[in-house]
Amino acid sequence: MAFSHAVNRGATRLGRRRRSIIAVSLAGAALAAACITGASAESPEPGHANGPATATAGKTINAHLFAQVAPLDPPGPLGHITALEGPAFGPDGKLYMVHSTAPAGRPSVIALDVRTREIKGIHQASTSMYTSLQFSPADGRIYLTDLNGKIDRMNPDGTGFTNVVSGDVLGRPLAADDIAFDRDGSLFVTDFQGTPWNPTGRVIRFDPDGTHPTLLMDGLAGANGISFDPTYSALWVSEFRAGRTDYLPLSADHKSVVDPSVGMYGNEGVGGFDSNAVDADGNIYQAAFGDGKIYVYSPHGALLATIVVPQTMPAPELLTTNLVIRPKTHDGYLVVGGDNGGFVYTFRALGLGDAQSNGGGAGA
Repeated sequence: MAFSHAVNRGATRLGRRRRSIIAVSLAGAALAAACITGASAESPEPGHANGPATATAGKTINAHLFAQVAPLDPPGPLGHITALEGPAFGPDGKLYMVHSTAPAGRPSVIALDVRTREIKGIHQASTSMYTSLQFSPADGRIYLTDLNGKIDRMNPDGTGFTNVVSGDVLGRPLAADDIAFDRDGSLFVTDFQGTPWNPTGRVIRFDPDGTHPTLLMDGLAGANGISFDPTYSALWVSEFRAGRTDYLPLSADHKSVVDPSVGMYGNEGVGGFDSNAVDADGNIYQAAFGDGKIYVYSPHGALLATIVVPQTMPAPELLTTNLVIRPKTHDGYLVVGGDNGGFVYTFRALGLGDAQSNGGGAGA
């Protein structure tokens, strides 16, 4: 598939999600109205979670607005929206993320100081559509997945930028979506391709330097989120267009999948299962793009809680793409886009954050 087709895949992906905003906006507003019971619009002290949230079946946890990090982008090929992705804490304690729909002249990689709420642009890449950002435990550098078919790398301050992966991977183009690291710094990347009727999505492992790709799984319908379990023995991978999260146990060398299965299904309508994270207890936090929420599942598939973004803004803000739980805390941070701009929300996680909730990376 030509490079231009990879660009079109990216536009189709966010364009389809854009249409989901319109379709579910009234439902999202009604859900928020039913769920919000005295929740404040903004969490004044996100860093002081005193313990895990108590979870019961059907429990709703309301997220709290923390900061706006990007304005509403000008109208473009994907519509009049802002989309954020890939939050991860760096070794400096700042929260890094990508601005997927950033127009020319605006940074596509930004950092938020969660103590002062100061925002800083790190890198501009007008020709890229970054969909994930993680810090490698091997070298401490930022790795960026580009839906247009690349993986890039740079220092946390934006210097030392270089391309790591480009062109065909294992015989065809790669729509690099999300990334996770194992303890050695090997990259595990989802290939956002395929539908339930033509499942061509993949999960691919790379050596820490981006070489020697190995096919772990194919036949997926829009492979998207990817996270290790707490023991680094298995992956949780979401399929955006199939509305499910798969459980992929790995061989000892992490170069093959052993006895995979479907872990959880969702009924998302026009939405889809986007990125995910795993806390220290093994709970899976699955973002539901276009629905303004996150499902929290136990490793056995029980729905423990639903984290909801209250729809209190003038227009829908339902692009819940990705999240992070700060290591050694219950402080969850969720990036949200939509028709008002790009925002960070906070929530109290059920379990402690660790490396898995930070993409397996070298963050604080």
